Amino acid sequence: MSAIARVAVVTLGQTPRTDVVPELCELTGRPMEAVEFGVLDGVGADVLARIAPGPGEPALLTRLRDGSDIVMSIDWTSDRMQEIYSEIAGLDIDLVVLMSSLLGAVPAAAQTTIFCDRVVVRTIETFVDAGLRVGILLSLDSQGDMVVRDRARQPEMVRAAIARPGDHAALAAAIDELDDCDVLILHSVTYCEEERRKAASRSGKPVVMARRLVASAIREALDRLAAPRDSVTSDGALSERLRTLSAREREIMFLVAEGLANKQIAFRLGISFRTVEIHRARMMSKMDFRTMTDLVRTVDSLSEF
Repeated sequence: MSAIARVAVVTLGQTPRTDVVPELCELTGRPMEAVEFGVLDGVGADVLARIAPGPGEPALLTRLRDGSDIVMSIDWTSDRMQEIYSEIAGLDIDLVVLMSSLLGAVPAAAQTTIFCDRVVVRTIETFVDAGLRVGILLSLDSQGDMVVRDRARQPEMVRAAIARPGDHAALAAAIDELDDCDVLILHSVTYCEEERRKAASRSGKPVVMARRLVASAIREALDRLAAPRDSVTSDGALSERLRTLSAREREIMFLVAEGLANKQIAFRLGISFRTVEIHRARMMSKMDFRTMTDLVRTVDSLSEF
């Protein structure tokens, strides 16, 4: 692999995805060139009008170049994906990032492929294995069974609510609907940091962004391609460590990862500074964090690709 990795980013919509890809590259913290491909690139308005799903058909929400959203049928994507994979095969690509596993089979041309929604599902399962109830925010109601319940090992521990990215009123309602969950996940990479902050403020719960999980998966993949190394902590070991934390220790872990100082955490939670210190020390010990980097890396990367 060259000093600057070439990463193919394949989206269901149109490129460039200026709302996602630049920040995704920045979050990886690695030198990389994103080469974007969109299933709907070059598709005219007449075709766009015909790809809407029929009644009861599985559907996906994606974004067009002008920033508008479109709901499209899943079945329509397969032929176009073969064309994209052929284009990728003719380029010097180190890594392929598929914004959805529904985009089709893994292209043989790439050494490694990351399926964004599989990264998120692995994170859901890590939380569930730790005994946490997980609330998932999805962009479409039809994605509930398709994305969450069919893949989570313990579906009774997972609940879904619907809020299209950018719809703040729907986001607030969805968060309220998931009030009994221990942790929330913004499932789509289209959800932004502002929405994560709003969700965290309204819910008082840890909120995980798919965008950060995917960036972490890209970082891990590029590191492994550049210099193979021993495997990091397994999902099973991480789940066991998370299970040992109290609800307050887990809450403080996420707040520390957000960059809050002990005094800020005490004010946020309505507890004393000393109480924060005690919970934080216990959390660091139980999770075997030796440095802040260990903590942030674990919270930011609860799932490997």
